[in-house]
Order: sequence, then structure tokens, then C-alpha cells
Amino acid sequence: MPLSELSSQQIAVAAVATGAAAAGALGLWMYYRRQADPNAAQPVQVGPRPNEVIGKVKSIVLYPVKSIRGIEVGSADCLMRGFKYDRRFIIVNTAGTNAPEGTGGEFLNLLKMPKMAQIQPRLEEADGKVVLTLEADGYDTIRIQEPDAEGSERVALHVYRTNGEGIDCGDEVAAWLAAFTGLPSVRMYFMAESVKPRHIPDDPKWGSVTRGNEDVSFANFAPFMLCTQQSLTDISGRVGRDLEMARFRPNIIVESTSSAPYQEDHWKSFKIADIGFYILKKCGRCPMTQMDPNTGEKTGPEPLSTLREFRLEKSDSRYANSPIFGIQLAAEQEGTIRVGDSVVFG
Repeated sequence: MPLSELSSQQIAVAAVATGAAAAGALGLWMYYRRQADPNAAQPVQVGPRPNEVIGKVKSIVLYPVKSIRGIEVGSADCLMRGFKYDRRFIIVNTAGTNAPEGTGGEFLNLLKMPKMAQIQPRLEEADGKVVLTLEADGYDTIRIQEPDAEGSERVALHVYRTNGEGIDCGDEVAAWLAAFTGLPSVRMYFMAESVKPRHIPDDPKWGSVTRGNEDVSFANFAPFMLCTQQSLTDISGRVGRDLEMARFRPNIIVESTSSAPYQEDHWKSFKIADIGFYILKKCGRCPMTQMDPNTGEKTGPEPLSTLREFRLEKSDSRYANSPIFGIQLAAEQEGTIRVGDSVVFG
């Protein structure tokens, strides 16, 4: 049909369709160019709309003891300092020298004690208190009752630039950990709800990203960490093998409605169930991601090496050479989230 015979409405529809096709083609070209050249310019991200469903919770993982294995659960109670029982226990070398004066000692993690990855925890509640069980090949299983906070000594503990408090879990678990680690002066501490948490705004490096009122248990920085399955799939494809999500240790894993990886970078605020979450910062990654999460053995330069090719946050010097993978979050209120819950933007 000659153009002169088309109505103005038909011409407008054709123009919109042509524009959409061109935009789609450009988006595909930019995506595949990005795969071929990680340094190529990224297309401008168009954020989700308010109240848009941007994903669903694929899994929830609790890490009861800092730097040992996690436990996958179907639901978790969100408290202001993190999930209930997530990173509430910590292992400390009381003879360690890399801790400020007046604190209980130097905390241990996988970088300092790689074999901690071989400890499997289990959790149960009895009479309103948590019972932690630790298992490791070659060692007797041990059960640790949550210590009574009432009347117990509060020990100041320093973790990544901020101080909180913990309660000693007793001599029995200390002896078990001493045998496992080979450190005679090692102790375990528990952060009960009634003891002082770490106050994130006090962090001299990252405190400025907070709203001024966020607290955290013994997690590195924030109460919650989220990664998407799409981001893990992308970096696995780039390094040429399936990587375990446990290398990145998030406690919320989301299946995004978008097939594009790293969309979580742009989720400034969102809701899961009735709980609002907001980003404090993106998560810069360290050499712990290069370790087998079940053995603690270093498996090579990946995924850190490849992430550094295209995921460095050059706009903020505080990240330095730590590439980005995942986001660190705080919650607006307390509540419960479950596997399968929708993630709603805004």
C-alpha cells in the first residue's frame, strides 16, 4: 500500500514497531559485544518500575558461625541486625595480635584458617534458645547451648573496623576448636539479642553509606547480602565451569525475572513479603572467592581474576581492586521471608 494511503494512526504504529525492533536489536548487539569484549561500554540500564516483580527468592542460607559452612533453610526471621542466628557465633584467637587493645582477640576466617570450611553446622531451638551442633570429619560431634546472657561477661570483639560484644560459649567448645585449629587460645563467642551489636555508621571506611542507624552481628559489613542466580550463571560461563554460590556467601539468593546478570546492582530498594530492604553498598570481593567452599583449598585465580576484567567499581576508590558481585543490604523492619516469596521493586 502506498504511504499516501496509510492513516496517521497506522503510520504511528509502524514507527513504534520499527523503533522497538531497532532498540531490541541494539540491546542484543550491545549484550553480545559485551560477552566478546568485557571492556566494551555497557548499555544504559533502565530500572524496574515501582511495584514491579523483579524476582523470587530461590534460596535462603544461614551461616551461624562466621566463616564456616552455611545451612539452607525454607524461611528465616529477619531482625534488624540480620537473620536470626546468622553470623551470631564467631571464633576468636585470644592470643592473636591483629586486634585493637581492649578487645577479646583476633577473629578467624577462611583466609586465616582455611580448614574452617570443613565444619558443618546444624541448628535447633530448645526452650527458646538455639543449640548449635558442629561436625567435622575426624572429630567428635559437639553440641553448644546458647550461653545465658543474663549476668554473663560481655567481651568486646572487633570485626572489620567496628566493635560489638559477645558472650563466651564455654570451655568444651573451646577445647574442640583448639584441637581442630591447632590454636590453644581459641574461643567461641555468641552475640545474643541483648548484647551490643556492631554499629555500621561507626565504620570509618563505609559508614557514610548508611542512614545512621544500622546495626549488624558478625557479618563483614551489612546485615544481609543478596546475589542473583543470573549473575552466578554469567560468571560461571565466563570462567568456563560451574561455580558454587557458596563462594560468595550470600544469605538471600534470587531468581530474577530478567535474564540479564548483575541487575541487582540497580535494586536500590525492594520488598520481600512485607519487609523493605535497601542497598547500603555493592559487595566488593576478596580472595575467599578463590577457595573451595567445602574444603578451604584455593582452586586458582578464578573467579576473582575474570571479575576484575569487567566488574571493578572505578567510580569509588574505596573498592580499590575488589570487583563487585552482589549487594549488601539493611532492612526497614522485622519479619519473615520464605523461599518462593516475590521480590518487588520500590
